[in-house]
Amino acid sequence: MPSVLIAARHLVDRLRQPRSRAEELRQLRQRLQETPTSLPPAERAAALRLRALRERLSELVGPVESCRTCAKGHPAPHGHFDGGHCCGLRTEDAFNDDEVAALRLAGTTPGRLIPPAGGPDHAGCAFRGPTGCSLAVPDRPNLCLRYLCPDLTRELYRRDPERLAVIDAVNAELEAEYLAFIKLRADRLEDEALGIAS
Repeated sequence: MPSVLIAARHLVDRLRQPRSRAEELRQLRQRLQETPTSLPPAERAAALRLRALRERLSELVGPVESCRTCAKGHPAPHGHFDGGHCCGLRTEDAFNDDEVAALRLAGTTPGRLIPPAGGPDHAGCAFRGPTGCSLAVPDRPNLCLRYLCPDLTRELYRRDPERLAVIDAVNAELEAEYLAFIKLRADRLEDEALGIAS
């Protein structure tokens, strides 16, 4: 999505979304667009493994009930909607530079960053709406898929303790892969800063 399309999308968002959400979306789309994609194969491979692990983890967890009501009674922004307490964080905290780089290398484009349909409310992450996250699983930060709060963990345990053990193993694999990706990226950026060719 070239900058002109990002600007056009921002105008549409300004008409349909709260100003704060529209601005966060514009900034994130721009950051994603500016993230290089012609990088060493090891980084791209790690980003693709992260995407596959996010999809696997989401499949294992499946639909859940606890996330629909976990925010009730909490102060805003976390408690603004009934569910998604953990989604009350700021957009830029969920989409840090490493997350944006991993998403971009795995195929997420600015055009895939779709906000919740309609609605005047913006509370927390720009993709959080009254019925959950508006992003497809492959386009969500690793953080969002990895975090299993105590309520969700209890629900998953009640559902199937053995499956929870598999979920925990995939979650640990996702965390390890993400840390490896961060190191690969940090090493490359350091080499670039020192003028060392990869």
